[in-house]
Amino acid sequence: MPRNSLITLLGTELTTTHGNEVERPTNRPIIEKKINYQILYKMVESAIEEIILEYPNDPVVDEFKKKIIKNLQPVIKQIIQD
Repeated sequence: MPRNSLITLLGTELTTTHGNEVERPTNRPIIEKKINYQILYKMVESAIEEIILEYPNDPVVDEFKKKIIKNLQPVIKQIIQD
């Protein structure tokens, strides 16, 4: 494995060993995180669709469907009226 592999670089950069202890530097973030909320939303949406389709007669899923329809009624009425 090459010396400059990502795992080697991260291990060297993010940890400092002192005997048997490992310390992480606190003066900077370990990994900068940027969340793509559109992808996250689509992943959640997909998981919800799978659960609704896999368990169509489950009481929790039925309650969830009712809540979605109740919350979407004003929007659906607007679409139908236009």
